[in-house]
Amino acid sequence: MSHVGRPKKERDGKPVLTRESIVATALRLADEQGVEPISMRKLAAEMGVGAMSIYHYVADKDALMEALADEVAAEIDLATPDGPWTTAARQLAISTHEALIRHPWSIPLWTSSWPGPHRLALMERMLEVLAGADLPPDVADLGFHALTNHIQGFARQRVAYGENPTDTPEATERIEAVLSGDEYPRIAEHARYHQEGHGAVDEFTFVLDLILDGLARTGSD
Repeated sequence: MSHVGRPKKERDGKPVLTRESIVATALRLADEQGVEPISMRKLAAEMGVGAMSIYHYVADKDALMEALADEVAAEIDLATPDGPWTTAARQLAISTHEALIRHPWSIPLWTSSWPGPHRLALMERMLEVLAGADLPPDVADLGFHALTNHIQGFARQRVAYGENPTDTPEATERIEAVLSGDEYPRIAEHARYHQEGHGAVDEFTFVLDLILDGLARTGSD
């Protein structure tokens, strides 16, 4: 877990810079405002140093984004409980999902930046769990991609829904237009189902368990 804050000061008042303190400060800024506004110059100003001091530890903004994504991955618990492999895979998936939701700005970085050591360790651990399931190689490979796609895809969807609420006047008007017509009866039925308070389940773990159950059945065939 990162210890986010400003770097310590030397006796002469100059900040003690390290790669860790730079990434920790960038993480705090990203949590406050997202990653788009962050620049190397802005980060340096936040830390009270010159921009060239930052470049001594982090090559450029792309390297900083890679480091930030890996800092989020460092929060994921790689320890897995004893028992069925599905329990271990489930825990890894849930811990990863929770880390991404805590830092929603990091979700796109997981597909746009090269994985750092913590992300590589996560991938290695998930592949290790699947290898211990005695699945056919093709099934284990597909299972790995199914799990990672579900984790990242569901996080993207959840964040997008949060950024585009359905309780605004415009959204309400559009929804009512669908519900009041007869062109899309199944969509209208689906929307009413949710409006009536149904479907209050953890969708992430529901689909996750479907994936794991399907893999387990395929492996036992």
